Amino acid sequence: MSKKGNKLISGALILGGGAFIAKVLGAIYRIPLTKIIGGTGLGLYQMVFPVYALLLDLSGAGVPNAMAKLIAAERVDREVYARKILKVSLIFFAAVGAMLSLLTALFAGAFSAAQGNGNARLAYIALAPSVFLVCLICCFRGYFQGFMDMTHTAASQIIEQTVKLGAGLVIAKIFLPDIPKAVAGAALAITISEFVALIVLVITYIVKNKRNAADIGLIKLERYEFGITLKKIVAYSIPIALTGMILPLSKVIDSFFIVNFLSVHTENATGVYGVFSGVAITVIGLPVAVCYGISAVVVPLLSGAEEKSKRKNAAGAVLLTLAFSVPCALFCALAAPFIIRVLFGYMSAGERSLAINLLRVLSPCVVLLSLLQTLNGILIGKDSPKKPLIGMAAGVVVKTLIEIFTLKNPKIGIYGAAAGAIACYLVADLVNLILVFPLKSKKRIKEKNAGSGIKIGVRAHL
Repeated sequence: MSKKGNKLISGALILGGGAFIAKVLGAIYRIPLTKIIGGTGLGLYQMVFPVYALLLDLSGAGVPNAMAKLIAAERVDREVYARKILKVSLIFFAAVGAMLSLLTALFAGAFSAAQGNGNARLAYIALAPSVFLVCLICCFRGYFQGFMDMTHTAASQIIEQTVKLGAGLVIAKIFLPDIPKAVAGAALAITISEFVALIVLVITYIVKNKRNAADIGLIKLERYEFGITLKKIVAYSIPIALTGMILPLSKVIDSFFIVNFLSVHTENATGVYGVFSGVAITVIGLPVAVCYGISAVVVPLLSGAEEKSKRKNAAGAVLLTLAFSVPCALFCALAAPFIIRVLFGYMSAGERSLAINLLRVLSPCVVLLSLLQTLNGILIGKDSPKKPLIGMAAGVVVKTLIEIFTLKNPKIGIYGAAAGAIACYLVADLVNLILVFPLKSKKRIKEKNAGSGIKIGVRAHL
């Protein structure tokens, strides 16, 4: 196996393993937290996350891949260029993060009131500083990923979840029996975990760059150079962030569509939606999180490669994704009763039965969503950060149309949402595959062959 192939596999395993462990820790955290704050408290806790996730996607979601792309593509004096990229990104995204954190705190009351429960205000205030912290974390992760160093990103993800788990349970208990304050305490644990993860990444940067660590503050950037560098970062990060925001936005739409449409013929529409989104989709997300490592590694891997190597590495990334995701999808389909019983044994018999059927139906999403992540990463690595938007937008449109026409049908019900999810990822994958591996027309092949023949003939004559 080539050196590039080894880097792809090792980097994907490290980052994917870290993401998987972080997901498992997050899932474990929900069980004792629910026992502490109860169903009402968990509802408050979940209320703040759609807005919080949207702010994170808006501010820093595209930064790591954008930085990794730019750093990996640099061939001359990469170390100095990487430190310049890091300095510019820290200055700009610290300002963006600080502004969004301030707005989150100022409008905490308005957000919670609009959602129908003013008790979520304290949770918003407790979470507000983490928006700023995540922006800085994304900058350091992008720096390390640019050098294909995935260990520190994976370690910081695990540290985040570990600190959140410990601090969240302790702080929530301290504020009992005041549920709103206990929920705010659990939210504050997220801010604390992000702060600890940032400190770890800063210390790691200093240790790895013993001689050059201070250069981040000493590197001189002319105004024009700062502007050019920032323009490059923003040009890549914005389309990546927009691509990442499409699915969360579609899930917000789902929360309105599914519950309202199912209410026409289903008594507990909210409960059915909870099983779909909180159980079946959660299980699907676990193996997909592991495949995230491939999509993150493929960006810097392709950025520093020649055109011929890019196609070969892209094909390798796709095959590696399929090699992992297909067995996981089969396991989800065949072992659905076992998975649901182990992870969600506390549910009623009717809820477990629904969850098992939904998991079986949704199992192809493990492959489709994993492949979508990888293809998006390939397009970013091939200098096409805007192209993933095409497939994602097309997929969401198809998904929405399917839900509109199926959810109101009592014979289909919630399975219409499952069909919509499968169709969404399938359409996006097909569009991305065409963009990543474009089919050459016969005319172009003939022209290329003719050109090659002329060159060969000239060389032979000479």
